[in-house]
Amino acid sequence: MKVALIGAELEENLGLRYMASALEQAGHTAVIFPFNDAGDIQAVVSQVLIFGPEIAGLSMVFTGRAREFCHMATALRQAGFSGHITAGGHFAALNCIQLMTDFPEFDSVALGEGEELICELAAGLANLPELAGFCRWGLDGRPSINPARGNPQNLDLLPFPRRTDFHEYYGKPIASILSSRGCWRSCAFCSIDAWYRSGGGLKFRIRGIPNIVAEMKELYHTHGVRVFNFQDDNFFLPEPGKALARFTELRAALWDEGVKEIAIAVKARPDSINREVMEVLDDLGIFRVFLGVENASERGLRNLNRKSSLGEIENALKILNDFDVHVAYNLLMFEPDTNMDDILINLRFMERHIDNPFNFCRAEAYAATGLERKLRKDGIISGDYFGFDYRIKDPQVEMFHRIANYAFFNRNFNDFGLHYFNMEVDFSFQLLRRFQPELLSQGLRSEVRSFIKETNIDTYRCLSRIWDLVQVLDPSDEEGVKAAMRSMRQRVDEAGKGLRIKGEQTLERLRRAYERQEQEHVVQDAPAVTSGIGILGAGALPYSGVENLGNSGDEQLGLGFFGALRTPVPYAEFRKQLEARN
Repeated sequence: MKVALIGAELEENLGLRYMASALEQAGHTAVIFPFNDAGDIQAVVSQVLIFGPEIAGLSMVFTGRAREFCHMATALRQAGFSGHITAGGHFAALNCIQLMTDFPEFDSVALGEGEELICELAAGLANLPELAGFCRWGLDGRPSINPARGNPQNLDLLPFPRRTDFHEYYGKPIASILSSRGCWRSCAFCSIDAWYRSGGGLKFRIRGIPNIVAEMKELYHTHGVRVFNFQDDNFFLPEPGKALARFTELRAALWDEGVKEIAIAVKARPDSINREVMEVLDDLGIFRVFLGVENASERGLRNLNRKSSLGEIENALKILNDFDVHVAYNLLMFEPDTNMDDILINLRFMERHIDNPFNFCRAEAYAATGLERKLRKDGIISGDYFGFDYRIKDPQVEMFHRIANYAFFNRNFNDFGLHYFNMEVDFSFQLLRRFQPELLSQGLRSEVRSFIKETNIDTYRCLSRIWDLVQVLDPSDEEGVKAAMRSMRQRVDEAGKGLRIKGEQTLERLRRAYERQEQEHVVQDAPAVTSGIGILGAGALPYSGVENLGNSGDEQLGLGFFGALRTPVPYAEFRKQLEARN
């Protein structure tokens, strides 16, 4: 049977690639169709029709792109596609009844991890009412759920994801990889936790070390991969002793197979970090950690159900900075019960950690999460499943959030925003330092560190200015609040222009340092290249003002790797709506 798999491919989409391998192993034919932007719809529809599949599977993970995938399903039907359309991923599964009711173009929704489900669907399409783990149309014409039996427990039985081509950083191919699935915590804002709870079975499962090493060995020796981006929700284990033993075993096994001189990037909770584990990971080549800080206020951490403390956060940052790796984090410094003291605590946290790239935003509510349930209980939720909204209970904090959200919208949420670019510069420096430290002068290091610090200081300065403004503004003075929003927006965007130019210059210097040593081995007096190395090996886009920040071309850069948050609606549309309201 032919199966079309449709989803984002800004970087390797492991979900689609795992399903493609599983389908091929089961004797089916699977083709992945990249769908990275709403402008791709007609081209993808045409390609799918030429392929002629019996099943079209849509990977609906992000709320921010959910409407685009609904439009894709509609476009497929309008173009004459008569096959089975199924959807999967967090958004589709957690909103399956409403989604199929509103968009009858869908024949089913898969409620868990896709490898087994898509193969069972391909083998038993005529027996859909009997297939566990699907939402499908019932005899009464309404969506009906076939209870899931849980996600597969033995991840080692899954075939490796299909590999085709690889992005490169400084000539080093990079591959995404998973060593585990799920998480052992239940943060109030986490749709991943909600998805795994809804599907049944174990929330957290790990692959065996021999299985991980076999995949890394193949990528290393066959495809030349040297950078491994671990996409685990948390690369670590709940118990530090077991984590140390696991990583020690991984190190020994990789070295035995000749997999050396690599770089790895991971995500981690602060309570997972200790020096003993980091010493082993440093041997393995760790150069980047996205740290789940989320909030610096103990009260905020409790409200978000983080099950971690400020002391653990401070300790983790101290250790990671001592190991001199790229550390980036996000602050969910706004949540329904935030008060002004909480904001001040987070500002003080920024002061103390001005050297590490960061971003900040509000905790958003997604279907079936603890936060959504709380908002409904408190009666303050609005919007719909394509993008819930709420107002913070404290009027002064809500005013602070309105001003900050509007002022920092380009810097925080645009896929090519300054805060993510700040992370990119540090990421690029640390990657080059890991492989070729001899190319980096102390002056270049200081330029990178200065750019990061100057960006952070400017953000801190602007947030402090907003703090002062809300002390004198009346939340009921709508005109005064909007004036403050516009004024701070202009201030943040204007400062961002100069910072952006400085960052581009720094990135260019890193690229030239790399290219100089390449020229020694290839050709002398090669023509100068003026574009930066950019994300995923692409040339950096020139910055010519805030009016260009919403262009669809930005999304091709794949900045989700740097922890970019997806907005509830596409950026350009949301910005248009925001401008209209203010």
